[in-house]
Amino acid sequence: MRFRMLIGACAVALCATGCAQSDAGITTAVKGKLVADDLVKARQLNVDTKDKVVTLTGEVRTQAEESRALQIARETKGVVNVVDQISVVPEQATGFGAPSPAPAPAAP
Repeated sequence: MRFRMLIGACAVALCATGCAQSDAGITTAVKGKLVADDLVKARQLNVDTKDKVVTLTGEVRTQAEESRALQIARETKGVVNVVDQISVVPEQATGFGAPSPAPAPAAP
């Protein structure tokens, strides 16, 4: 009986060690999910992971994009915490797709 308990405990320990995600694996998984997401599309986001804590930095255009990026990171296997360093910068402020200013009329 003790032998079975010892074997069971060893199996659980091995699975916990072998199944754990590395920081690099977590970073890759989060980046892949961000790129695949229709709302976020990885915009201008950087993903760094240390000790299973993911830090997201960069810019998005809307609060919805920020919320979705954070949700994706939090739901990724192996992540224990997410640090939000994302800035919401509306499209007009970024210059993306903004029309060029009209040239000033020439003086008569």
